[in-house]
Amino acid sequence: MINYLVFFGLVISSFIVFFIHKPTDQTAPINEEFSKCESPIERRLYKSLKHNGYRLETQVHCGPYRIDIVLPSYKIAIECDGKPFHSSAEQKAHDRKKNAYLRLHGWKVMRFSGRQINSNMSQVLSRIENEIQSK
Repeated sequence: MINYLVFFGLVISSFIVFFIHKPTDQTAPINEEFSKCESPIERRLYKSLKHNGYRLETQVHCGPYRIDIVLPSYKIAIECDGKPFHSSAEQKAHDRKKNAYLRLHGWKVMRFSGRQINSNMSQVLSRIENEIQSK
């Protein structure tokens, strides 16, 4: 009899916790920022940085440009450069103009290729950490 009481007590308390639990305010912004990522490499880097405890924003406007991922506390702008969109001469020129504009407005710009993000995430994170430490 006691076993049944304990079992049903646990089941009922689990249902109560399940229905009463509300996500914290921190949960929504994380999902909202993640959902704004525009490519698989942005999402992968976002997840890795978030896992390491960084506060991030995505698709942040700065003048006529948007920054892929921002570490606002350090004023670091991270660009994730996939080969299809960043290999033409025109796009490289555009990226140089964007870098210059962002630097002029106080941002430290870091660019990572899709290959770097996909094959050597630890090195990418290390470079970001080194930049943070140098500030």
